[in-house]
Amino acid sequence: MIEQIVFDLDDTLLDTYRQLVPKATRDACLAMIKEGLATDLETALKACAEREMKKPRHDLFTSLVSRFGIREGADPLKVAGAGSQAFYNRKVETDIQLFPGTRELLGELREKGYPLHLVTQGHRPTQEEKIRILGLEPYFDSIHHVDPKQGERKRDAFSRVMARTKLTPMSYLSVGNRIDTDIAEAKELGWQTCWLRYGEYKHMTPTLPLERPDYTIENLKELPQKCQL
Repeated sequence: MIEQIVFDLDDTLLDTYRQLVPKATRDACLAMIKEGLATDLETALKACAEREMKKPRHDLFTSLVSRFGIREGADPLKVAGAGSQAFYNRKVETDIQLFPGTRELLGELREKGYPLHLVTQGHRPTQEEKIRILGLEPYFDSIHHVDPKQGERKRDAFSRVMARTKLTPMSYLSVGNRIDTDIAEAKELGWQTCWLRYGEYKHMTPTLPLERPDYTIENLKELPQKCQL
């Protein structure tokens, strides 16, 4: 029986894929080209789209360096780093919006008595700004930030939620758009999982048993019925 629900933010509650990713990708490619990536903007953007379809597990910035190489005198690590910095560490647009119906769904789940938690991954100041702009804090009992560049994993945040609430593993439901983090790292702890198949990682296919979600949805509105909440 599900008693606690843990949500991801990007491409789960917030439509990052349509609202933020296109400009971030363009800025990242421009930064890499300026730093020494040996290609032009249009070609780099096409490669980004191909990577999303065919190799979504590959790091975008190192894969661009591997594919196109660098100009003479450039440093491959600095080229990839410039892309990562431009993509993740950026000013958040103030007109971002949640998926339609998300605010109502969160309110309904709270009215039903479900404690809600948010576990978001990325550059912390950027993620904090998204949460502030969207006014999400009142909906959640706890909010946890995960920065992979600091060696942090979502499993660590999930463990903190468990330590705080002290329930059996099957009492928790992780909802997110990535099977390698939101699903697999929750299942490592014995949680139930729901994959929102959307965004730049929707083409991922499970390669490990832990990456197979208990439930799959295409739209967040499907969550209550699919997971019997």
